[in-house]
Amino acid sequence: MADREAEQKIENLSVEEWMENLEFESTADVPIPENLVNRVIGQEDAAIVIRKASEQRRHVMLIGDPGTGKSMLARAMTDLLPRDALEDTLCYPNDDDENEPRVRTVPAGRGDKIISDRRAHLRASRERTNKTLLSITLFIGVILVYATIMSGDFFMLIFSILLLGFAYMFLRNRLTSGDDSRIPKLLVKHDRNDMPPFEDATGTLAGSLLGDVRHDPFQSGGMETPAHERVEAGAIHKAHGGVLFIDEINLLRLHEQQALLTAMQEKEFAISGRSERSSGALTKTEPVPCDFILVAAGNLDALQGMHPALRSRIRGYGYEVYV
Repeated sequence: MADREAEQKIENLSVEEWMENLEFESTADVPIPENLVNRVIGQEDAAIVIRKASEQRRHVMLIGDPGTGKSMLARAMTDLLPRDALEDTLCYPNDDDENEPRVRTVPAGRGDKIISDRRAHLRASRERTNKTLLSITLFIGVILVYATIMSGDFFMLIFSILLLGFAYMFLRNRLTSGDDSRIPKLLVKHDRNDMPPFEDATGTLAGSLLGDVRHDPFQSGGMETPAHERVEAGAIHKAHGGVLFIDEINLLRLHEQQALLTAMQEKEFAISGRSERSSGALTKTEPVPCDFILVAAGNLDALQGMHPALRSRIRGYGYEVYV
């Protein structure tokens, strides 16, 4: 009881007198907590909610004035989340429908290995093809030289060598040009020992938040870029297994908030082109995993611009904290 009264004792000293009693020469002597959540000053109650939300993997809505530590509380959740296994996300071409690339997930760190192994296999196959084609070309060239020596028609030899060289270059390009288009694209990359991701999507547009498909100016004639190589992951996909932080969430347009709500409910969201005038609008991938914890923040007026269903989802399956 006496210890509790001592803790609640109010100091009547001025700031100058209180600082004179402190024993430190510079700010380097001030101890800094290891956990980021303990570095937020004056938000002890909110820190308790953040710890609980991290354990339960619940969404959080932080409402308060600027400068109260909302972004630090959101970033602190990555230190408190359970160390679940992260995943790499790969995008593959689809032989049945080129405008619907396939999506596969592998354990963290294996995405780079899959792509490097695929490149090495294609490189070895290309070298074997080039060696075989070169051997055939040299064999035909020897026959042409022998036939020219026997006939004495050197003009025909020059013409035949030019034609043979053109045929060699044409066949080599035709046999090896489409190999790179079979290599998958790594959409989301992690290492085995990475912390849970933290993605700050404040002020992002729809393409950066939900993913997009880049425009292809060369859409035919053998110069087009495969659809799976033009797919770009959004912040919701990069935050898979971690935290997605959006400050001033009321600035998102309503259809973007609806898409965000769908991603929260389904824990997966397909990537499609966001511009109607772009060739990427024809492309829509298979659903891409996006199991994230949403930490939305804003001032008191942010509630007026929020989609009612999105706020209801956060309040019903998470916490709404006034800081």
